[in-house]
Amino acid sequence: MNLRRILMGMCTGAFAGFGVFTIWPSSLARWNWLGGWLAAGIIITTGWLVNHYAGAMPNKDGAWVDMALAIWLSALLGGNVVLDPVEGLVRGAYGLLHGANLGGALITIFLQLIGATMAGYLLYAARRSDV
Repeated sequence: MNLRRILMGMCTGAFAGFGVFTIWPSSLARWNWLGGWLAAGIIITTGWLVNHYAGAMPNKDGAWVDMALAIWLSALLGGNVVLDPVEGLVRGAYGLLHGANLGGALITIFLQLIGATMAGYLLYAARRSDV
């Protein structure tokens, strides 16, 4: 992997993480369901096209969860906002950079790791029979 691909992937991950937790709720608050669909199409499609179509992350032999990891880290570190019907956009959760305690999230992180391990093993077992 060269430096251009690494930087392109980092910028795309930062855009996806920022967009999901700032642009998406704002457009949802402004244009209701249409804003949510438009934001999803713009943010995720742009990230996918830059990463995979433009060649930032070449996946010739397998899958790699690049944008999902960036979005998860964005939520863990920065928190997220939610759309309240009365107050509008409010902070739903604080991230580690805003003083949140990691202890409450450890069980969720642990269960996510178990689920990801099980999914990876099942995918490996299914693909092993293809060879």
